Amino acid sequence: MNPQNSFLHSQGSVYMGEKAENVKVRLIDYLSHFSKPRLFFREKHALDDTFFASDITYSVANTEDFLINDALKRYSDLCYDKTRYSAFYGTQLDQYLKQKSIRVVGLAGMETHTSILFTAEELRNRGYEVEVVEPCTAARDEYMHGYALSLMRHSLGVKVTNG
Repeated sequence: MNPQNSFLHSQGSVYMGEKAENVKVRLIDYLSHFSKPRLFFREKHALDDTFFASDITYSVANTEDFLINDALKRYSDLCYDKTRYSAFYGTQLDQYLKQKSIRVVGLAGMETHTSILFTAEELRNRGYEVEVVEPCTAARDEYMHGYALSLMRHSLGVKVTNG
């Protein structure tokens, strides 16, 4: 989720500093050994989108901020743009999972409390098993990061792993 310059590049509009650098290193290590399909979902904001009106300052379409971070590009097998927190909204994710007969989905990336949480919730509602690789996740707000992990583990039945 959200492997974009906005979060992961030192010039990104919501760059997470040391957290971003740690997640990048961990994602590279994890994804370089991961043999199954690796789907990237990048948040795409339009300047006139009222959904992100309070936080429109990052991941604006067709900007450097919106682009996949150079360090991670090579690890993507497929990339979808999403205009909401859930990776299901306005994408072909549901069809992809059904077509490939995938039943277990792993999640990692930026903004644990939004993109990862809301995607995990939809996956669980659709009957998928979900694993979140905690060392490969981060959020701008540490409290919300921890709360999201707890909520996914205890309320949604998501398996939170170390990788």
